[in-house]
Amino acid sequence: MEIVKGERELELLKNIFKQYKSKNLCDIGCGSGELVRYLNKNKFRAFGFDIKIEKPVTDKLFIASAKEIAFKPFKFDTFVFKQSMHHIDKDYQQELIEKLTEKEYQRIFIIEASIGEGTYEKIKSIVFPEREMRLSVLETLHKIRSNFKVSKVKTYGKEKVFDNFEHFFQETIAENEKTVWNREIEKVIKSIFDFYKGRFYQQMDVYLVERRFSQ
Repeated sequence: MEIVKGERELELLKNIFKQYKSKNLCDIGCGSGELVRYLNKNKFRAFGFDIKIEKPVTDKLFIASAKEIAFKPFKFDTFVFKQSMHHIDKDYQQELIEKLTEKEYQRIFIIEASIGEGTYEKIKSIVFPEREMRLSVLETLHKIRSNFKVSKVKTYGKEKVFDNFEHFFQETIAENEKTVWNREIEKVIKSIFDFYKGRFYQQMDVYLVERRFSQ
């Protein structure tokens, strides 16, 4: 399995979008907008939407929810959910996918960390029980298969390197206010961190979702 980090991951995703002839992309749950900026520098037309933009809003980055995007007449051929679909209510995921693929030329790429795979997800699972959230995406993809073609087009490893435990704590633990943290948990996490010497990877799956249109 290919292990990538930083701009290498962005290049990998760019090549996937290029392979499927994507031109006008919408990154839903774009976070800092890193992918959007990279795609625009590489001859794509890309826009990002998030309920909270980590960087200043620009003419390519907008504050909006997935529901707001689904009900507006944007002419995107490709919608991207990079580790964001599992944050959408599981009862709304299928409806959202249907609304974003009403035109035959529209497709969706869903990029999620593999459940229970990769050293980073294993250490995170001790503190953040995200398994149910991620399972909801897989359940949705299974439910829609009669009307949609769902393909896993790529699996890759995303490298996560931390200089020290404090760096790891701030980026991985402190960002989640719901974390239950105590000295015993800290000991366990610290021992795992030391074992891997601060070098982890996430196993990422890229799913392509396309509606089946009757001929």
